[in-house]
Formats: sequence, C-alpha cells, structure tokens
Amino acid sequence: MTADNRNHIQVPVMTVSEAARFIGVGKKVVYQLIEFDEIRAVRENGKVMIDRSSLEAFHKSGKRP
Repeated sequence: MTADNRNHIQVPVMTVSEAARFIGVGKKVVYQLIEFDEIRAVRENGKVMIDRSSLEAFHKSGKRP
C-alpha cells in the first residue's frame, strides 16, 4: 500500500454491527478500535462504514481488543 492510499477506504465495507459480529465483540469495542486507529472507517450518509480489509488484518494480527 502506498502512502497515498493509506487514508482511503477500499470496498468492500461493513457496518459497525457487522464488524462487531465478525470479530466477536460489541459495537463499543469497534468504535474504540476506530478511535485508536486499529481499523479504518469512514462516515457515509450518517453511517460509520468499516474497511473490511483493515478489520481482517486486525483480526489476523492476533491483537486483542
């Protein structure tokens, strides 16, 4: 990934609820992961959308939320 692409969301994206189910945590934890820059997200039409690839990378890293 180049420096120019680091701050851009790639499709596919997930909702916060979908992301929480995917990694087995509550929605509050997903918001904290966004806040701590562990996963990438963007607000679109009033909804927070999670970059699926960043969520998968976090999940595979073995880090604990």
